[in-house]
Amino acid sequence: MERAVTLILLGLSLTTAAAVHAQPTVYAQPVVQERPSTYAPRIHRLRFDIPAVDVRENLELGFWPSMQQSLAIAKDSYYLVHAGILSIPYPRAVPKALVYFSDGLLIFGADVLIMFLPAAEGWMHEEWHRSVMSQYGISSYNGIYDLKLFDDLINVSRVKDEDLIRLKRDHPADQVRMSAAGIEGDYSLGVAFDKDRFFFGTRPATTFSEWLTVLNAILYMNDAAFDSNGTTEKENEKEGSNVAIRDFTGLDPDGWVYDLFRPDEPYEARGSHPSGVGIDRYRSESDFTRRERHYLQTQARLSWLNLANPQLIGFYSFDLGSADGLPLSFNASLQHVMAPFGYSLALNLFGKAGPYNAFAELRAYVSESLVLPGLSVELLRYPLRWADATLSPRVRLWLQPKDQRLVAGSAAPGGALEVRLNVPLFRDFEFYVEGQAKSVGWVPGTVFLEQSLNLRTGLEAFVF
Repeated sequence: MERAVTLILLGLSLTTAAAVHAQPTVYAQPVVQERPSTYAPRIHRLRFDIPAVDVRENLELGFWPSMQQSLAIAKDSYYLVHAGILSIPYPRAVPKALVYFSDGLLIFGADVLIMFLPAAEGWMHEEWHRSVMSQYGISSYNGIYDLKLFDDLINVSRVKDEDLIRLKRDHPADQVRMSAAGIEGDYSLGVAFDKDRFFFGTRPATTFSEWLTVLNAILYMNDAAFDSNGTTEKENEKEGSNVAIRDFTGLDPDGWVYDLFRPDEPYEARGSHPSGVGIDRYRSESDFTRRERHYLQTQARLSWLNLANPQLIGFYSFDLGSADGLPLSFNASLQHVMAPFGYSLALNLFGKAGPYNAFAELRAYVSESLVLPGLSVELLRYPLRWADATLSPRVRLWLQPKDQRLVAGSAAPGGALEVRLNVPLFRDFEFYVEGQAKSVGWVPGTVFLEQSLNLRTGLEAFVF
């Protein structure tokens, strides 16, 4: 199975490297001059988000990076690595087919490698776990920094049992979200790639990167749901009595479903670690009731919905003709993601009319007995009349299970307002400031489940 997946991904990397040569019409600001046709560079309109300060998380709570910062850094890392590969200056005598093949092979190798290096997807996955802990002053360590290349599992370690006891007791919904946050980040990175491709014409051959990210998350879900006992036993044996090197949860989906169904069970009720030292943190199939095991297996099957995305097979947009002289295009994708109250299903909608860009999410928030609606609408880089500035407002409205509980019998309304202002600085660089105000509720990519106000700043750049 793993060998077949590797061959499929290699084939995708070769074909998507060729796709970067199909440059789309781009209407979003700022306008970048087209380069003449050449073998170097072979990329178009990379959109870099260079985060500076996340006020509440960096300054008030004192941890770095925030979820949005690590997401931006990971996306930028792929763009930088791919930009280097796609800028290799081949002589014009080299056949284009050979250039495409070389690009794809190098991107395949680079993406597999950087998954295990700081600042890429694997690092971001662990940082999203750490963000949930860090908001409560729980210290941890991202095992990516140990540079253990091609390890099956990377630990978020140096977490004290006492801190996990406190988190489960005082913030049971965050205990559930903590285990789910890494895969939540993986899918959020995929959507970020999709938005850049569709709205801004970004062509850095990241289709393979997205396949690798999304498929890895799906296979992780399925391994945890159908074959976790052996892996968990092996990890416990390998780590022995050394509490400091243990992961905070073991296999993420197993930790998620266990605490989802047992929000009021004290953390220490898990019993002693097999070594006799510390608490037995890791959960696996043998720890679940029949109902819990069935629920996790259902979620693993639903996770395959994340492949329902035309962009993964090279269909970046669909033309709808024109209206009032503006060309119309759209795209759509499905998303399944674990949540503190159960899970969420989303239909992502991408729409463009000339220079005007809109992104929407139709969400269902699903607990044990409730299926509740949510809607998010965003305008991206709406042009303002002064100084070539742009505004990106986003409104979210939802009904979510009360107290973020799986067994909630009633719904709680909520919403969020986000606004991002971009102001040009020099050449292709812009300064941005982004504010968010939200009520109680779960928002993918926002670490706080309670009410929050936040402000982020940074630089945005379009290059090539």
